[in-house]
Order: sequence, then C-alpha cells, then structure tokens
Amino acid sequence: MVAVVNARTQAYLILLFGGALVRLAAGDALLRYVRPVARPWVLLAGIGMIVLAVALLGNAHRSRGSAAPTGGSSFGVPTGWLLLAPVIAIVVVAPPALGSFSADRESSPVSASAAVHKDFAGLTGPAPHRLGLFDFTTRVLWDSARTVSGTDVTLTGFVLSQRNDGFVLARLVITCCAADARPVEVFVRSPTHPAEDSWVAVTGRYAGTDKAQPTFPILAASIVLTVTQPVNPYD
Repeated sequence: MVAVVNARTQAYLILLFGGALVRLAAGDALLRYVRPVARPWVLLAGIGMIVLAVALLGNAHRSRGSAAPTGGSSFGVPTGWLLLAPVIAIVVVAPPALGSFSADRESSPVSASAAVHKDFAGLTGPAPHRLGLFDFTTRVLWDSARTVSGTDVTLTGFVLSQRNDGFVLARLVITCCAADARPVEVFVRSPTHPAEDSWVAVTGRYAGTDKAQPTFPILAASIVLTVTQPVNPYD
C-alpha cells in the first residue's frame, strides 16, 4: 500500500510550498518566470499558504489524541506528495530563464504591423539611447516621427542565429509569465559573429527593414560587446 499524507504532513508540505514562494518573491529568480509586477502577488500567495499551514498544524495539534479517524484529513500520493514538485523546482533545480532554444522553436515571433502609425515620445539624453528590442521595433514600424532614425541606439539580447552579413538578435517578450513568451527579433548587420545563445549589447543605427520580412528591422552595428545575462532576461 502507498503511504498517504496525513493532516500534519499535509500542513508541512503546504508550509514548504509557501516558504518557497516567499523565497522566490524576495529574489531576482522570480524574473525567470513572471513579470516584475507579479512580485507582490507571489509574495501574498506564499504568505497565505504559510498562514494556512500554521492553521492546519494548530488544528492537527488540537485534534491529536481524539478518537476520530484522521483519514478524512489525508490525501494520497497523486495529490499530496506532488506538492513537493514545485518546491524542488524552485529551491533545488532552479531552472534558468528561457533563451534561444525557446525562441528558435517559436514559429510566430512578435512583430508590429507596419500599417499602424502613432507618435512616440522623443528619445532624450545623449546617444546612444538604450532601448528594448520591442520598443525599438515598434518605434521603427509605428512611429510617425521616426525617432530612431539617424541616431545611435543600444539593444541588448541574445544571439538567436547567424547570417552571412551578421546575426539575429532576439529577446523574449512575456505578457504574464514565461509560459506565453514569444521572441522579438532584430537583424544586426555586422562583420562580427558572436556565438549563438550568447548575450550581447549592440550599438548602431536603424538601417531599414529586411526585404524578406519587412516587419523586422535592421540595425547597422558599430559596436558589438559580449555581456552577462540581465537580471530580468525578458523584454
């Protein structure tokens, strides 16, 4: 017979799960899974589970020694011990953020419709201007004022693939969490060919759009530097 999870063990499992959520919400590892705005909700969920676990432990302590059977408070392996899975994933395994493998498997990268036009706020401060890949792409295709034209910008992302005249720079964009991640891509024209999956900061100027894929911009690079992965890997 398989062991069941009694009420006390159930409470400890929930306590571990809640503690793992609080630990996740308190550090930068959270950004591998969700957007920064989700931090307070993950923290509240962890605290809520800890409070629930403490209440269950108190109830188990009060009912200890009673003649009532404990089977009603127990649940089997498929539901009980599986609470350990997210704890192990968060605390022990700690999977890395999604990268080039996920981006390469996504058949529909993020792009902006060139048919839409609106005004963007001008780029302020000295050049080069640091922009996200999605911000750069939308400014190229939507911005009526052409605020990225004729000025140096710096984009940071990972090398998705190589081309004869350069490489594809990409970064994953998430709406809610890593499960809905999609890549945004910029073609970098450069004689430099960094290793695939490496993170680079590219400084250059907008140089039109790709003939084969007109909704993806080209950046003529003047500087390509290898960098470490940002704390928040998503755009």
